[in-house]
Amino acid sequence: MPALSATAALFCSAIWAMRSTFCAMLVAAALIYGAIFTVNKLAATGGVPPFAYSFWQSFGAGVVLWLGLSLKGDRLGVTRQHLVGYIVIGALVIGIPITLLTYIAPKLPAGVMTLVLALSPPFTFMLSVLVRLERFRLIGLVGLLFGFVGVAVVVLPGATLGSPDAWKWFLFALVAPLLFASSNVAAAVLSPPAASSAAMATGVLLGSSLVLLPLMLVTGQGWMPRTFDDGTIATLLAIAVNAGFLVLFFEIIRRAGPTFFAQFNYLAVLAGIAWGAIVFGERLTLTFFLAMLLMFAGVFLSGYRRQDR
Repeated sequence: MPALSATAALFCSAIWAMRSTFCAMLVAAALIYGAIFTVNKLAATGGVPPFAYSFWQSFGAGVVLWLGLSLKGDRLGVTRQHLVGYIVIGALVIGIPITLLTYIAPKLPAGVMTLVLALSPPFTFMLSVLVRLERFRLIGLVGLLFGFVGVAVVVLPGATLGSPDAWKWFLFALVAPLLFASSNVAAAVLSPPAASSAAMATGVLLGSSLVLLPLMLVTGQGWMPRTFDDGTIATLLAIAVNAGFLVLFFEIIRRAGPTFFAQFNYLAVLAGIAWGAIVFGERLTLTFFLAMLLMFAGVFLSGYRRQDR
């Protein structure tokens, strides 16, 4: 944890043009979201079905934030544009990828699972170019290459993943950052009218639960928290993580813009590694950190391209 704090402090001091409030919010978002991978593993080992786990964390967090909105006198936008945005963004940022990561969680160390976050910005760049939201830049391509080299280092047999066939699960987990990147593009294309950060977070969480409910029922995963066991504790922790993180996400985007928020991926990966080490006592090899540095280089180059724009 001291290494995480030192890295966060060094990173924040480098962003001298931003107010300390923004930096503190970014660090808080990373620390909160970095814990989700460890919580996912707790839920999986506690026997919570993936679809049920994703549904209850989305629905629970959405209800908590909706109650907060009601107390403040705020309300959700209910236009067609709002509703489409809630459902699509909710499915891409929470519903499908969190279900996937929960299913894979027992197969890989929590710290390794967190590495997928570092590929979200390069994937976002690639998709943005494909849909013509961004112009192609060579430096963006170089960032992608750094990210994929990092993946190649991690998936080498016996490198850092443990069992000989674990690399297959890591490659499967890469669908998650692709979905996260798709949610970024969808947010730009389906951007609803201005709303408060809490209202947007509430709508996205409830939209995610609306997508997950039929999937949970069709697959026979109608699990409900009944006793205060490990699965229920993990679900409650996931509700807190999602409620806190999504409010910070929309608030940082609103106040400081997506370019600043893109730096979140650096700190979230470090936070995820720290949480995995604290909770599970995981020890990662030097190869893992080499892969992490290569992915960081890819994220930095993608972020530099955004700043240049």
